[in-house]
Amino acid sequence: MASSFTTIFSLLTLLSLISSTAPEFNSPPPMPSSASPSLLSAAETLSNSGYTAMSLTLEILLNQQQSPLPVSAATALTIFAPPDSAFSISGQPSLSLLLLHLSPVTLSIQSLRSLPFSSTIPTLASTPLYITTSASRSEISINNVKIIGSPLYDDGSVIVFAVDDFVNPNFTLINKEGDPNPVPECPDLGKFSRYNEASRILKSRGYTIIASFLELQFMGYLGSESLPEMKFTMLAPSDEVLVGFSGNFLEYKTLFFSHLLPCKLSWSQLNEIQNQTVIGNSVQGFSMNITRSDNNVVMVNGVKISSPNMYEDDSIVVHGIQEIIALPQSSEEDEGDKKSPEDDDVVKNVEPEAPSPNYGEF
Repeated sequence: MASSFTTIFSLLTLLSLISSTAPEFNSPPPMPSSASPSLLSAAETLSNSGYTAMSLTLEILLNQQQSPLPVSAATALTIFAPPDSAFSISGQPSLSLLLLHLSPVTLSIQSLRSLPFSSTIPTLASTPLYITTSASRSEISINNVKIIGSPLYDDGSVIVFAVDDFVNPNFTLINKEGDPNPVPECPDLGKFSRYNEASRILKSRGYTIIASFLELQFMGYLGSESLPEMKFTMLAPSDEVLVGFSGNFLEYKTLFFSHLLPCKLSWSQLNEIQNQTVIGNSVQGFSMNITRSDNNVVMVNGVKISSPNMYEDDSIVVHGIQEIIALPQSSEEDEGDKKSPEDDDVVKNVEPEAPSPNYGEF
């Protein structure tokens, strides 16, 4: 594959003559049927926006037998596209340099603005990019290379930004502040819920559905004297992957809490905490293992964070994920939620002929 890239990318040094002397580039080979429609549209937009070299680069990468790009329909990718002039000046770019401009997560302009100086961005290369935006936030930069304006292309999964040059693969961040391996302290959510007792009684009397919704009332975790304001990290699966749970009311609470970290961890903090940090969760027997792969992709229990910092305020940050985090085998609640001996009488008083809720319509 390396020789194929050498042959193909040697042509990119002639980019300044593409329009007049290389008409064959105007009819690139057909894309593979498995190629992501988002990437195909991104390549077309790049070409129409005057970023012909980067457009051709995407097409060439997509055409490789073993493409380094994520080509599935659920592609998450942020592309930082240098101008054609940068290709002409630098000559033939190496594959590793090109992959350094491709991040396997979706980073909106809002997400990039929210990341503090020194935050890392994973790439398809072996090294990450660094946010080097100044405190004034007058412009956004990565590895001291400026991001130009708004995205050229953005369909929610694939986002393309123009940058004014190639990033330096040997870039070294100076004066990086903070502990690189902080271990967050996260409280036990179950201790602060106001609704456990009411939910237990409702469940014992056959009102499981309304009990589940009651348990999801977020305000039940706020206002404790010992913890005036709790902070959370929400890992948000898309609607598409949650469709299968639309009628599974008995799993709603477990599903919700299995995607909730009881402390606020921004993208920069997730990139800085120690690899394989384990954080407890209010679901009994369940914990969240935060890991990073070799190319700095952050995963929680093996599920990749594909859209970091979708939303953040003082108390909560939301990171998008493309899969559901596997639920624990047992959905039993913690000791505080278990039925007490006194509840046996309540259960016995429920008439056996009482009809069960009909979930079929859902």
